[in-house]
Amino acid sequence: MKLRNKLMAGFAATVLALSMMVGSAMASTDVLPFEYPNEANAATNNDVWVVLFGGTAATPLTDDEAVRDAVKTVDIVITGNASFDAELIANFAGGWVPTTMAGQTVDGELVLSLPYVVKGSGYAEVIVNLKNKTEGPLAVARMDFKDADGKVLVTHGGAAEAAAEESVPKTGVVSTALLLGLGAVAFGTGAVALKKKER
Repeated sequence: MKLRNKLMAGFAATVLALSMMVGSAMASTDVLPFEYPNEANAATNNDVWVVLFGGTAATPLTDDEAVRDAVKTVDIVITGNASFDAELIANFAGGWVPTTMAGQTVDGELVLSLPYVVKGSGYAEVIVNLKNKTEGPLAVARMDFKDADGKVLVTHGGAAEAAAEESVPKTGVVSTALLLGLGAVAFGTGAVALKKKER
C-alpha cells in the first residue's frame, strides 16, 4: 500500500473515532440545557429524561423522600425562537402519564407547567418531547420542581449549570485526538522508513 493511502486511512480512522466520541458525549438526555437541531421537524424520542428520585435512566436529583413527596408541579423552561407541540410525561410507579400541549410558540423564554404528584413512588421521572418544531433554535433549559405553594425545591439545568460545564475543559477529546494523530504520524513515518529500507 502506498504511503498516501496509509496516511488517508489513518486520517479517516481518526475522524471516525473523534466523531463517535463527540456523538456519544452529546447523547446524554438528562443534561440541561438540551438543544434541539435548528432544522424543522427534528426527530424526537424521549429527548429529555430527568430523574427526580430513584430510577435508573439517569442520576437522581435527590434521594430525599420528603422532597419527592412535597413536589406538586414541574416548571419546564423552554428557550429559543420556534413553534412546537410539547409532550410532557410524568413517569412514576403510578404509571406513564403524558400531558400534551399543542401549538406552543417561544420567542425568548416560555414556561410549561406539569402537574406532578408522585408521593410514595419508588421512582419519579420527567420526560420531555418537543415535536413538530419549526425551523429555529429550541432548547429545554431548566426544570424547577415546586411544592404546593410554588416554592422551588429542586432546580435542574439553567445558566448556573451551563456556566459550570463550560468552565471545565474538555480535555478527553483533545487528548484522544492528539494521541490518534501522533499514532497516525508514527505509522506514516514507519512506512517511509520501511520504504527507504526496501530500496
